[in-house]
Amino acid sequence: MLDVLAITIPFFVLVFLGTAARALRFCDDAGAKMIGRFAFFIVLPAYMFVNVAANDPKAFFNLGFLWRYEVVTIIIFGGSAVFARLAFGLTRSESGIFGLNNAYPNYGYIGVPLVILAFGEEAALPMGLMLFADTVVLLAMTAFFVAKESRSLTATLGQILLTMAKNPLLQSVVAGLLFAASGLTMPVVMERTLTLLANGAAPSALFALGATLYGQPIRQAFSEISAITIIKLVIHPMLVAAVFLLIPGLDILWVKVAIIASCLPVAANVFMLSQFYDSYSGRTASAILASTVMASITTPITLYLVFQLS
Repeated sequence: MLDVLAITIPFFVLVFLGTAARALRFCDDAGAKMIGRFAFFIVLPAYMFVNVAANDPKAFFNLGFLWRYEVVTIIIFGGSAVFARLAFGLTRSESGIFGLNNAYPNYGYIGVPLVILAFGEEAALPMGLMLFADTVVLLAMTAFFVAKESRSLTATLGQILLTMAKNPLLQSVVAGLLFAASGLTMPVVMERTLTLLANGAAPSALFALGATLYGQPIRQAFSEISAITIIKLVIHPMLVAAVFLLIPGLDILWVKVAIIASCLPVAANVFMLSQFYDSYSGRTASAILASTVMASITTPITLYLVFQLS
């Protein structure tokens, strides 16, 4: 419990620092959006490139692990989006971001340090694979929902591909994979520059998140935020555990990492994506905060149960 709190407390500090900055009028809405754009277009791509480029590209061909985890991702995203349309009357774009909230765990800021702390350095490999695969799958599904209505299927697919191609997060993941496969060594100047930028990903993203939280009507969206929190922290890990444990054949370490990854709160990247697509950003910020607070309780419980697996 103390190890988990040591990881999550800094997360809260940075978020509330952004909220305090808005409350004290250190920055306004325009300033918060500028910081968010800096995080999304500059530091988060650097963060993802560095993490993907550091992995062995051969590990990305673990198809048994991939299909199990991504089937659950698709079910959670698609089912949540449909639920949002029916239960809350959200628009197509809003329901897509709602689904993204439920399917995208906080890999970078909580997941990576947590699984390495719990399971050792070997856990970085399956976590890196999930980060890559989920980025591609979730960006594709999100692009489908935020794409404008079109009479032509070809035009719709073209719009989806164009939207994905313009996304800096996907660009950085693809670039990182290609660099890892090339076998090249990163020049020292480039490595240090990217590392400096990557180190700024968490502070800038979380500060912008906190700044956006200020003044959000959380009570008006209580039912939606509650639904996201329950799906993300309870239903998602239960479904992952069911798929991985009922369909054996994988290293138990990879199974444990998959379950822990799925029980993490909503990723801060979802907030950046909601701003990028200009849809559901306020409630996404609230859902990230609510799920992170509740995860301080649910994650230790999940960790204890996972430690019992053998």
